[in-house]
Formats: sequence, C-alpha cells, structure tokens
Amino acid sequence: MLRAALPASLWSATLALASLLALLLTLAVAWLFHGRTESRRACIDLWLPYHFPGSDKATIARNGAYQPPRHARRAFMHRYRSGSPALETFLGTHADARARGQPFQHFIAADHMALTQCLALYVLHRYGDKSLGPEAPYGWWGVELPSRRLSMDDLPSPLRDNPFLRADQRPDEWRLFLPEHVTFHATESHWVLRHRRYGQVTVRWFPQLAVAGHHSQAYQTLTTRMRLDDNSQLHAVGSRIEAIASLRRTLLPASEPFHEWATGLLARLEEALDFGYYLATRPARVVRDLEWKIGWVPEGTSIVELLQAIEGRLEALEMGAAIAALEEDRDEGPGARDEGEGFVV
Repeated sequence: MLRAALPASLWSATLALASLLALLLTLAVAWLFHGRTESRRACIDLWLPYHFPGSDKATIARNGAYQPPRHARRAFMHRYRSGSPALETFLGTHADARARGQPFQHFIAADHMALTQCLALYVLHRYGDKSLGPEAPYGWWGVELPSRRLSMDDLPSPLRDNPFLRADQRPDEWRLFLPEHVTFHATESHWVLRHRRYGQVTVRWFPQLAVAGHHSQAYQTLTTRMRLDDNSQLHAVGSRIEAIASLRRTLLPASEPFHEWATGLLARLEEALDFGYYLATRPARVVRDLEWKIGWVPEGTSIVELLQAIEGRLEALEMGAAIAALEEDRDEGPGARDEGEGFVV
C-alpha cells in the first residue's frame, strides 16, 4: 500500500536513507562496544635507604613498617655478600665516587634501577599467584582468566639478567603467572604487558633520582629508631614510577576479566611500593594492630579523639588486670598461699 502510494523515485530515496541510517546506527553501536577506551593511572614514589655502617660494609636499612626496604635488603645482601668480590668492587667504586665528589644518586643509579625493577617484579609475581595461580580460587584477588607460567629464562632480557633477581631467587624453581594472551615486553626503563584485544599495562621508571634531606619526612620515617654513628652514612634515594592501565572495548563482557586483572595490578603496585600510600594508611594500620592486642577501639572524628579512645582502653585494661589480681589474692587467702609455698615436688 505504501509503495503504491509513493512515486518510484521517492520510494528508492526512502530505502536508501533508511539503509544509511541503519548502517550508521550499526557503526555507532560497534564503536561504542569495540572502540570505547578507558585508562587508570598510579604514580608511585619508591624510597630505599642505602646504609654504609663502615668502610667495609654496605646494606639497606629495613627500619619501620615500610616494606620495600625489607625485600630490597634481602636481594641486596644476596648479591653483595659479606666478603665477596662483588662487595669489594662495589665498596671500592663507592670510595672512588666519593673521592671524585660524585653525587650518590649518580653512583647508585644503575643498581637502584635494577633493584626497583626487581621489587616491582616481586609484586607482579605475588599478584600473579593470588589472581591466576593456585591461590586464586581462595582469595579476593582471583580473576577468571586462563593463565600461563613463565620461568625466569622466559622473562624479557633486562629482567632475565637482573643481578638482584638472580642472586635472590632460584632460577630453576621461580615461576610467574600471567594471563594467557598477555605478552610481556621490558626495557631498562619501562614494561608493557599487552593483551592482544583488551588493552595493556605500562610501567615506566623515570630516570631522575632524588636524595632525601636529613630533615625530610622520607628520611625521618625511614630512619626512625636507628642510631647512626659518626662513621656511618645513610642515603635515602627515591624514584618515581608511573603505572598506566589502558583498557579497550570496556563495554564487552568478555573484556571484564582482563580489565579486572589490569586494574588490580595497579592497585597492588601502589599498595606494595608507594611511600605516599604507606603514609596515608599508616594510622589505620596502627589502629588495626592495636585492636589485635588490646581489643576494639572506637574511631573518633580526629586523631586526638582516637588517641583518647586508645588511652581509655589501656586504662580500662590496666584497671581490669589490677582487679583480677586483687580477686585472685582474696580467693587464695593466707592459708592457701602458705600451703602452696610449702608444697615441694
């Protein structure tokens, strides 16, 4: 009926217009689902305190709850073992650099870069175990993705030849879990973990290093409770790491597992390495630790109220302990105490 009422030319134009609109709508939907991209970004400030207790010793201080120095110390000490030729060469090069007036951050730059990449690889390794490995079904980080295992020899060459990784781990036993369709590329300054369809994670190390002044927050935090004598030296060296998750096809349900894995990796890198994150979450960790030791502490609206609540809880515990001791003395009585003191096995 409609075709008979319209002229042939107008009918053809209507069909062409409808076809064009349908094509444009299809392209718009396809772009919406396949071309939509998002990105997540994390800036990480990583600090390591290099400690020289004497002319024949070198280590990394591990004072405090900030975790990177603890793991870095282990890798550093395994590479530069006491009395080893490697340590003698390191100390000799350091003495020459001091004699020439070379800034410490320039002297330590190569080792610091290798050491921080080793620490980031440890985070990726642990995250792979929790998200894709045997621990995945039982934890909060599990992701439903097929995975593959990489040996140390399968890593990109800058990581495969990392001296701290080689010294700290057993190459024949070390394994890294990655999503099945993710390729791992690395240079001396950046990593790329790329999925062939759904995006990639890029981790970049900035070449500039910073040395914290003795009155800076980083130096004071890293050396809390340390006693440094006149002959010892400590250099707190910081570097900036940028991690970016570039996510593609974000509206496709099939892309969700990889996107979850990629954003989870950014979160783990920040939680494990970032000094700013450590400082921001430090009060909450202290409160949780106290709750394990003294019981639940109500959280106030300020740090003053929180400290007052902790003080009140401690006073209540002390009073409870004193009352319990008095009741124990009263129940025993003088006769019971004398009888107990006179009993010999």
